[in-house]
Amino acid sequence: MLDCSWHLSPNQLLVNKNEVHIWRSTLNLPREKVEILAQTLSADELKRAQKFHFEQDRQRFMVARGLLRTILGNYLAVPAALLEFNYGQHGKPAIRDTFLRFNLSHSENLVLYAITRDRNLGIDLEFIRPMKEAEQIAKRYFSLQENAIFQALSPDEKPAGFFYHWTRKEAYLKAVGDGLAAGNNDFDDTVATKSDRAKQWFLRSFAPAPNYLATVAVEGNDWNILYLEPFTLL
Repeated sequence: MLDCSWHLSPNQLLVNKNEVHIWRSTLNLPREKVEILAQTLSADELKRAQKFHFEQDRQRFMVARGLLRTILGNYLAVPAALLEFNYGQHGKPAIRDTFLRFNLSHSENLVLYAITRDRNLGIDLEFIRPMKEAEQIAKRYFSLQENAIFQALSPDEKPAGFFYHWTRKEAYLKAVGDGLAAGNNDFDDTVATKSDRAKQWFLRSFAPAPNYLATVAVEGNDWNILYLEPFTLL
């Protein structure tokens, strides 16, 4: 599993054609920063935030969306509050008429954003924990090879092993715009050659923090990955 070297964001944000920028942030920010980020949200996003029953979940949503707006606004030199998102069939956000392509994922207290230009991408993040349903999920959604590898792991290895396969599959499916129900045979991360479409994708799995696993999937090959933190932007 790849370890990452994280850097504070530069003063000027520019993503080159061969680069993928992955941003990492905690969702537990001080109240004053949460309030600043909340002011960048659209009326629809604020309405979605109010639907969360627990205050912690409401705050995490507002931080995740506010940070997305802040980061993208710095790339595009547009005030965060003025960005307008549209959404794909499975809820994947995009900004019309821009070279930027992006995706986000959050789990527990951590959020990741993946950003590149002119190529589709997806990212998935999971907090590693035991799951009672792991065996059933693996049987239903993993390919035969993935499930065989998972079943061969020791009990102590299975939580991380499960989320390794899961994040790779989820990142790929988010990148191509399919839901998980698209099937377990279109992509097999053990060989990455289950279909001609799967061969066109670059995948990298990494540990963004202790007890977390993540995978980014990007269209094409030969990518340079930069790992960034947004605290200088806040």
